[in-house]
Amino acid sequence: MDPQALIDFLGFSVGEVERALLVVARVTGLFLSAPFFSRAVGPRRVKTAFILALSVVIFPLVSPWSGEGKGQVPSMIAAGITEVVIGAIIGMLVHWVLVAVQVAGAIIGFQMGLSMAMVMDPTSGIQEGVLSNLLYLTVLMLFLTVGGHYLLIEGLIRSFQTLPLGEGLPPAGNVLEASMKAIAAMFELAILISAPIVVSTTLLYVGMGLINRASPQIQVFFLSMPVAQIVGFIILGLTMILFSKVLLREMDTFFSIAFKAVGF
Repeated sequence: MDPQALIDFLGFSVGEVERALLVVARVTGLFLSAPFFSRAVGPRRVKTAFILALSVVIFPLVSPWSGEGKGQVPSMIAAGITEVVIGAIIGMLVHWVLVAVQVAGAIIGFQMGLSMAMVMDPTSGIQEGVLSNLLYLTVLMLFLTVGGHYLLIEGLIRSFQTLPLGEGLPPAGNVLEASMKAIAAMFELAILISAPIVVSTTLLYVGMGLINRASPQIQVFFLSMPVAQIVGFIILGLTMILFSKVLLREMDTFFSIAFKAVGF
């Protein structure tokens, strides 16, 4: 069937089809990097259908772009790549709050002697530390509970006002500044989460070393690992009370950084 005939039959103009494809491109970029949306969970057909459904909802809110209806294929391809990058920027900057938790889990696992305990994460297809995976899934559930996925969709919709279709990428200075702030906040959060366990296990190892110095016949090495794990889990359980409050505050920070990167 002739595509032009099909478009005419459905009552759409060529320009509207081009605009719809660009909307799909920006939504797809978000789904490639954003928390929850980028996870490889469920059939791909379901994710594709959700992208198309979300694009249909957003389409009436989007203004025509400068090259609409001109039929310029190179401009259309360039605009499509730009839209994917814009969506990916928003999702990536927010996703780093969960990456911070994974980094914290890796640090905690190393201190507790669990760095060799790896599990296959079916949603990402890679091996991760047990604590990294546990903390990541915990924060992901918190992210969904507070409506973080709704905020991402709202931010994506608002980005069409600050960065209209075909207007190019956001200023490089804004993106670079936002990336530096996000990276700094990511490592700060990772250190903040892991600090109680790192300090407590370090003091434990120092105490074990002093005991070994005073009484070399005691097999301190065989005692240090289980004791470090017990102490680590106790500290982790106690700090989980403040865990959610800290993460909620940091989520707001990462959302603000991501939205400022695209102009609002």
